[in-house]
Order: sequence, then structure tokens, then C-alpha cells
Amino acid sequence: MSDSAHPFGRKARALAVIDPVSCTGCGYCAMFCIMKCILLRPDGLYEVDAESCIGCRSCKVNCPFGAVTILPPRQEV
Repeated sequence: MSDSAHPFGRKARALAVIDPVSCTGCGYCAMFCIMKCILLRPDGLYEVDAESCIGCRSCKVNCPFGAVTILPPRQEV
């Protein structure tokens, strides 16, 4: 199947993941997310919308508790 928007395939991109054990719910990750893809869960912690994350690392740099991990780039399908 060909994707006319990406004739040479999609780019591999990194993905941010928030550890719910380390997350304190401070919100710094969401505040500095340029894609606004970090969402507040009903339990007061945050999670990343994987579809919108571009792996820019802004959340990781700004998390004072080390709760954000950047997964290595993966090929999108």
C-alpha cells in the first residue's frame, strides 16, 4: 500500500514514555510539551499520546523527577 504523503516511507522517530511510579503529577512535562501531547489522566498523573509525540525530549529535560524515558526511534507503519 502506497502513502502519497510519504512516498519514501515514514521517518523513524523517538517516543516519550512517562513512568507512573516516578511521576508526581507536577505537570512540568505537559507545560513544556511543544506538541501538547502529554495528557492528564483521571488519577492525576500524566501520559503521552504516542500518535502525537515527535520525540523532541522537551518533557524529559524538564521533568525534575526523572519520570520520562525516551524510547529509541522506531519505524512508523
